[in-house]
Amino acid sequence: MTKEFKKLKAYRQLKGINQSAMADLIGVSLNTYNFKENGKKQFTLQEAKSISDYFGVTIDEIFFNDSVNIKLTNTA
Repeated sequence: MTKEFKKLKAYRQLKGINQSAMADLIGVSLNTYNFKENGKKQFTLQEAKSISDYFGVTIDEIFFNDSVNIKLTNTA
């Protein structure tokens, strides 16, 4: 059984990105992305890499570190 990815959701919401845009980013349907973010299906390694690259953090930071504290950095 997989787990819900609350930190991924927090990063996504912080950036103002909806699930549809994330689904497009990793090349899956909205329904599939929703299942993955909510822990009903697993992300592939390539999907996890694409997501971590997009947010500029490590795979570990999003998918394995359960702390939801996110540092806000100015990327402008």
